[in-house]
Amino acid sequence: MAPKWPLFLANLLFPLAILLFASGFFPYKPFIPGLATFSEKSHGVQTSAPFDKVIFMVVDALRSDFVYSENSGFTFTQGLIQSGAALPFTAHAGAPTVTMPRVKAITTGSVPSFLDVILNIAESDTSSTLVHQDTWLAQLKARPGGRLVMYGDDTWLKLFPGFFDRHDGTTSFFVSDFTEVDNNVTRHVPDELVMEDWSAMIMHYLGLDHIGHKSGPNSSHMIPKQEEMDSVVSQIYNAMINKDHLSSTLLVLCGDHGMNDAGNHGGASPGETSPALVFISPKIQQIQGQDSTSESPTANFQYYQSVEQSDIAPTLAGLLGFPIPLNSLGVFMPQFLPMWKDGSERLGVLMENARQIRNVVKTTFPAYEFSDQLIPGACTPTSDTELASLECDWQRAWQLTSAARESKIHSKAAEDALLAFSRAAQDVMSSTASNYSMDKLYVGISIAGLILSLSALSSYRALAKSKGAGIYGFFISITYGAMMFGSSFVEEEQQFWYWVLGGWAFYLYAGPHFQHQSTTSTRTPHIWSPFIFALSSRIMRRWNQTGQKFTAEPDIARTFLPNHPNFLWILVLLTYTDICQRVMRRRSSTRPTFFSRFYFPVLTSFAFLFKLSFTSADSPELIQGSLLLKGLVESVAGVSLVSQARAVFSGLAIALAYAIYIEVQRRSALKTSTQRNRTLNGNTPHSTTTTLLTDLHDLTTLFLLTQSKPTNIPLYLLFRAQHTALSAMHLSTAEISLASLILQYTTFFALGGSNSIASVDLSNAYNGISGYNVVLVGILTFAGNWAGPIWWVLATWGLFAETERTGGKGKVKGRGCDHLALLTCFVSTSLLAVMVACTVLRTHLFIWTVFSPKFLYSMAWCLGQHLVVNVLIGELVLGLIC
Repeated sequence: MAPKWPLFLANLLFPLAILLFASGFFPYKPFIPGLATFSEKSHGVQTSAPFDKVIFMVVDALRSDFVYSENSGFTFTQGLIQSGAALPFTAHAGAPTVTMPRVKAITTGSVPSFLDVILNIAESDTSSTLVHQDTWLAQLKARPGGRLVMYGDDTWLKLFPGFFDRHDGTTSFFVSDFTEVDNNVTRHVPDELVMEDWSAMIMHYLGLDHIGHKSGPNSSHMIPKQEEMDSVVSQIYNAMINKDHLSSTLLVLCGDHGMNDAGNHGGASPGETSPALVFISPKIQQIQGQDSTSESPTANFQYYQSVEQSDIAPTLAGLLGFPIPLNSLGVFMPQFLPMWKDGSERLGVLMENARQIRNVVKTTFPAYEFSDQLIPGACTPTSDTELASLECDWQRAWQLTSAARESKIHSKAAEDALLAFSRAAQDVMSSTASNYSMDKLYVGISIAGLILSLSALSSYRALAKSKGAGIYGFFISITYGAMMFGSSFVEEEQQFWYWVLGGWAFYLYAGPHFQHQSTTSTRTPHIWSPFIFALSSRIMRRWNQTGQKFTAEPDIARTFLPNHPNFLWILVLLTYTDICQRVMRRRSSTRPTFFSRFYFPVLTSFAFLFKLSFTSADSPELIQGSLLLKGLVESVAGVSLVSQARAVFSGLAIALAYAIYIEVQRRSALKTSTQRNRTLNGNTPHSTTTTLLTDLHDLTTLFLLTQSKPTNIPLYLLFRAQHTALSAMHLSTAEISLASLILQYTTFFALGGSNSIASVDLSNAYNGISGYNVVLVGILTFAGNWAGPIWWVLATWGLFAETERTGGKGKVKGRGCDHLALLTCFVSTSLLAVMVACTVLRTHLFIWTVFSPKFLYSMAWCLGQHLVVNVLIGELVLGLIC
């Protein structure tokens, strides 16, 4: 056997390599400290603001078409747009499209760090607070009598601790709830509309986002939720008309991000980056010439005019008369300039914005002067660099503005020049590379290279014994590593694994092990194994369309099965029945008891009922056509979904404890048997150990079914067919390991996964949980998204356990160690490739939308799937077998 210490050390170094690289790749962006003040040349803009209060209403995941399309439930809001009392936009939300970084962009006007996508999940995290940064909330609070109130998503409380005089926060990750999470916000609205002591009221509604996560944008719950949100807008607008203290109040209705066709977000697809943004007030009707009649998007959810989400901060600053936050990269929306009749005030608003964003540029690039004085020759033909051109734009805008002020004549050219400079500066600063720590990047890469060397040393023996599988595995590793340098290949990674799976099916038919079997008398049962494997793999490939290019194409899970719900539930029932029958057959072949004969059928039935009830609540359209299914749901209608899930999980724990108890009893009986039975090469204990391992696999499968969408449950029948086919082939260690590796990655994509953050499925993250718990929710989320890979880890150890019957414990232990070495070798190769790609392509256009999410997924594959599931659980199973 190869020495174990290189393998142990290699896996021990994984967290260190990832931590060092991540800390260098995702640093906090530097910011200018303090609060902004008006410049001396602002011409008193701060004294003539059109509004004195703001109600900021965020509807989480409010995609533009949810408000603006003909099928929208926001009928009152659309009426305000048509009457001119509301000014609509589509706000561009940059990736990552999750709540925390989007709230940061909205309040500071800056581009947040990509690291916030991780901090967004850690509900108890406070390291990303904005308490020391300049925001429009801080500006309003700093004004005399400035008071803030907040109701809804407690992300605001985490970002702004101690800011709000009254607040009532709600966890944003409890996605099982559609109603209470919003009722908890709305119940405060009537009381606050009577109060006169606040400057800003923040409301962040979560129900619409939860509906998207659970059942998608086309859910039957979506229109009623839109109508509910529209009624809140109506309530506030009527109060603005009827209450004098709200007459100069601005209502802002917006989404922090949108959602894709699956109801998720986090990526950069058009649906995710196109939230609605509506400014509402009777005062807006005085703006003439605004086109508010368009209802058809120009392309990709782009209704009306498109603005950057960071533009909200300077626009609110101008409309409410406070200084623009110091770190803002936003540009004042020129559609609001008619709110000021005085041309000098309009120029003052734009000049204040231009000066502020100029200060950000000067702080970032101190070599450029951006002077307030005329510099001869500043705009020379040699000004061909981006920053030199920007400095020229500033000089031109400053000259035109100065001339307009001296002549006291309104100058449209000066306004256009100031807007042009601000937009150009916004483009330059938004595309500026992150403040990478190159030393940490290089150290992380070096450690990953060391891990690869150690794992290659450990896996050499297994590869040498199976040259065909070794060559194929080497081809996969090299090709996969090279693929990480192409954005399209990363986005469509599932295609790579599907092709690899097809090639592996051919290898199983043409490989040396099968050629050897074909010469024996066992050819007849074995000749069908590669065919069954290839057929089930082909069906699996068509189950879920994922990635970017083909995600909207027809597939089995989202197109065929929803249109044939009866067929779906027949397959689901077969899946549960298959698991139950497998356990019952094993128990009947040993020593059946009352417990084993009746308990597991009852447990399986309850698990099926829970999945049925869960589907009835989230996707009722899947059971509407069946009276039998509706009757089953009604039979447990008095029991909450949380209680049902807890009952299933408790039942699984009891079943596992019983299986372990039976194994302990049998081993105890074995120890008291005669010495003659001890020398029979361990046939009896080996069979009981295999039974326990198979029980563990089936119980885990039942748990994974509770964490899977109903349309994905029949896939486990295909997994079982593939496992049976592989079991009949008597593969070598390298071949089993390679099959396990391929199927772990392939099933991840077949179940709907991708390299986009938007594909993270939270629909089953709260099974059995009544409140937010970062550990439990994290475990259930991982189990739901990595259900296929987890299933194949235990299935792989089942293949190795069969070796024990013929080769003894020593052989299976050696094969198990070789298996872990081979997996470690590939994981280290892939991690190293992703790290190098992110470093080399750190200035690439898609670094934050494609390559950074891929690194996060690599972290999950390495730390979660490999270290925890493959290595730790694998070692436990190996100890069980041996």
